[in-house]
Amino acid sequence: MQSMKRFNVILPLFIGTLIYSLLSITVGPKGIWPMSQLVQEKTILSTNLDTLYRLNEDLDTRFSNLSADPDTISVYAHELGYIANGEKLIKLAGFSGGIDRKFESGTALTLKQPNFLPEWLCKFFGLFSGISTFVILTVFFTGKKHAYTKKQS
Repeated sequence: MQSMKRFNVILPLFIGTLIYSLLSITVGPKGIWPMSQLVQEKTILSTNLDTLYRLNEDLDTRFSNLSADPDTISVYAHELGYIANGEKLIKLAGFSGGIDRKFESGTALTLKQPNFLPEWLCKFFGLFSGISTFVILTVFFTGKKHAYTKKQS
């Protein structure tokens, strides 16, 4: 009889703790599902950062050429309509220059917070399942402890 009472207490505690632990490990704030979302976010950010580094290198090269390379400076000056002394230009109708004037600055990303089940909800479900198990064990699986019988005289 004593072991049955212990079982009625230990089993609900075990089930409540098990449910809480499973929820915390899988969908809790530091669980597997939120961590996988953070890994995906990290991959997206790393890819965007690599793109920004490539764009930066391209812009640095263009800036260096515009600062020091006389040929590049000459091409841009001709595009703007400037000519050197003694130089003559022929302007073709309907022809736009070959200088790429589109400078890309990269893509702005917004960080997404991972989805997860709050800690208090994990604890609530664990507590609820423990109490439910206790009620089910006490109501359905315990026999009547006191059987009243009529005395026969």
